[in-house]
Amino acid sequence: MATDAPVPTDIVRYVAEVSAALAGVRPDLVGVYLHGSAVLGGFHGARSDVDVLAVVAEPGTEADQQAMGAAVTEVEARCPGTGLEMSVITAATAADLGSCPFEVHIRTTAAETVVIPGAGHAGDTDLVLHSTVCREHALAVCGPPAPAVFGPVPADRVGAAMVGELRWALDHATPTYGVLNACRALRFADDGRLCSKLDGGRWYLTRHGDDAVVAAAVAHQRDGHAGPTTPAAAAFVAAACDRLSTPGPASDSR
Repeated sequence: MATDAPVPTDIVRYVAEVSAALAGVRPDLVGVYLHGSAVLGGFHGARSDVDVLAVVAEPGTEADQQAMGAAVTEVEARCPGTGLEMSVITAATAADLGSCPFEVHIRTTAAETVVIPGAGHAGDTDLVLHSTVCREHALAVCGPPAPAVFGPVPADRVGAAMVGELRWALDHATPTYGVLNACRALRFADDGRLCSKLDGGRWYLTRHGDDAVVAAAVAHQRDGHAGPTTPAAAAFVAAACDRLSTPGPASDSR
């Protein structure tokens, strides 16, 4: 499937290695899909992670899930970004998210590697956005095109997931992350389009005019300049949550 931005070749090579490692322990691998900023645009090796969603045909045991995590983390050191953010789900979940069960979640940074088997865990609501982005924009590094694997997700569920992510960002994310995700959510509410965080910020400035908080977040994400202050970012994100939670077009007020 065509992507929105040229995908860096080193990322494609790395995800191909991840695919091969995963196939070595899961012969029922359906496909491996690159999503996030690598395909939407705005990827920066010093500030962006590599987002991957993989699909297997059938659920496995906890031992199977651990084996997938171990296989993938063996190639993690060659990740061209700040780390890997990856989940493995079944084909049934990809087609219809339901309660968002997952087989394994893998998160790596320079400081840590985390492997979370899905056995015994509640569903991961992050899969709502990840699956939606995959269906519309993912690069299939292996397997069939993403729309043949990922089912449609209702717009109201996507919007609710975005608001949930923003509320999480208020307490846990950097100011720039929160502001640009708020801009991306406001754009989705306005025109139904999913975009990168950076493009969300640019859209907001075009749509609403100059805004110091958003401009600082865009400059920080794009060039590493000083970002918005935490209080200003929190106020912007909280206001966006209020607008997105209010019936009617979110773009009617600022």
